[in-house]
Amino acid sequence: MVDCIDHVVLTSSNLEKTIEFYSNILEMTLKEDFIKGDNSVRYSLHFGNQKINIHELNNIFVPHAKNAKTGTLDICFISKKNISYWENKLLKNNIKIIEGPIERVGASSKLISIYCYDPDGNLIEISNLFKNND
Repeated sequence: MVDCIDHVVLTSSNLEKTIEFYSNILEMTLKEDFIKGDNSVRYSLHFGNQKINIHELNNIFVPHAKNAKTGTLDICFISKKNISYWENKLLKNNIKIIEGPIERVGASSKLISIYCYDPDGNLIEISNLFKNND
């Protein structure tokens, strides 16, 4: 059995816009690694114990997905910050909330979620764990 996800790869059509969205809006930490083997710089976004590697559409690293494309990711992020914090932050930065807050079912709990798109059109769900007041 697989235990957990270590990282996922996001294909970006515009590295600067992707970094801006994920590091400044979603508050992830950007890391740059120089790879001596091919003299490349690789970018990753870190949050909690997870990371997202960024591949640029016109500079995909090997190996990669058979059909690496932008705008095909649909991902949910859990946050301890209240969903209203994220609503306000997205709206303040002119990022349209396309749905929510709405109740959803997560991997281990019910969620309260909002949805938006990143610069490449990937669907981003930001959620709070549902707190049952019964």
